[in-house]
Amino acid sequence: MGEILFSVPDLCTGCNRCALICSAIKEGEFRPSESRIHINDFSLNGYSVPSICFQCPKPDCLEACPEKAIYKKEDEVVVIEKDKCNGCGDCVQACPYGMIEMDDNNRPLKCDYCGEQPACVDECPTGALIFTEIDSEFRKNRGLQMQQRSKKGSPDHKRHQLGMNIMAFARG
Repeated sequence: MGEILFSVPDLCTGCNRCALICSAIKEGEFRPSESRIHINDFSLNGYSVPSICFQCPKPDCLEACPEKAIYKKEDEVVVIEKDKCNGCGDCVQACPYGMIEMDDNNRPLKCDYCGEQPACVDECPTGALIFTEIDSEFRKNRGLQMQQRSKKGSPDHKRHQLGMNIMAFARG
């Protein structure tokens, strides 16, 4: 894998600019509910945590798709061929991070790194989102974040649990 999207939760302010730009670029309107990135807001605890697609090495969503509409590109980014998708939602249930959701038209929404340069990274004013070459330090930290997953519940619940787990782990 070349470049990866990485979140630094301690830098996230919960402004949602990343979700707004994502929905604007992908859907043509400012509608965070249709974003491919989500912010878990734990304002009573004083922090927010970005939920990002980890582009898993062995994606559960890919394995779950009965239509083979999900595949990995050469750069290891996991993408969905919408014309092959039957809207069954098996990928939604399979993702342990809650990073695939179905929109109102039964279309799956999933991060594809905006092709080559995630717009969310450019929009983030605090540097809480980084798109970088993976090195041993990023690989280790990414692996630790991925271990904080929750396999049960709705995508919202999985993202919320992931956010809580990441911050609890980081603050030890």
